Amino acid sequence: MPKVVDHDLRRSELADAALAIAAEHGIKAVTTRAVAERSGWSTGVLNHYFKSHRDLLLGALRRAAEIQGRMFRELRLDATTDPLRRLKLFVESVLPLDDRRVAMTRIFLVFYAEAAADPAAREEVADYLHNWRRVVERIIVEAQKTGQVDPALSASRLAVELVGLSDGLAMHAMLDPDILAQLTAHGFELTLLDRHWRLAPAGP
Repeated sequence: MPKVVDHDLRRSELADAALAIAAEHGIKAVTTRAVAERSGWSTGVLNHYFKSHRDLLLGALRRAAEIQGRMFRELRLDATTDPLRRLKLFVESVLPLDDRRVAMTRIFLVFYAEAAADPAAREEVADYLHNWRRVVERIIVEAQKTGQVDPALSASRLAVELVGLSDGLAMHAMLDPDILAQLTAHGFELTLLDRHWRLAPAGP
């Protein structure tokens, strides 16, 4: 009886290997041979799932977005943490402060550059950013209901600003070691909302 192959699991394993290599050694190190060796599968298996180097990077990007999306959902549904704290954790969740987030940021840098000329890449990145803003907007609305964010402000506009700010910080941190050092040493990401938003009074 032929063995049942979990293709989704195998694809995820290969993408995870690509992410690990990207985090440790950079995008240029993400080769077919390196990913095959890291994952424990042959190059033939890898080529079956990813037809080109670009497909491999795109698979890693989607895998990173899937993992990040799961984290977003967990944060959004965490009833033990108040909305403003969750917003601050959202900022921190995309900054390159561990291997997974370093890999994700490096791959996004590649696709951001590609998106300028490739509609397919632009659509992929835009879809991810749209989903990210939608989740952030929901938490902002919750924070407005609890009086932690000024209810007179536009939740959708604030979501655009917060996502753009945190995304930009992540990119800058990968390009400038001084910025990354500030983020890791001083917890700068946890004070962004206080510095850039007009928060509603906490109470009497």
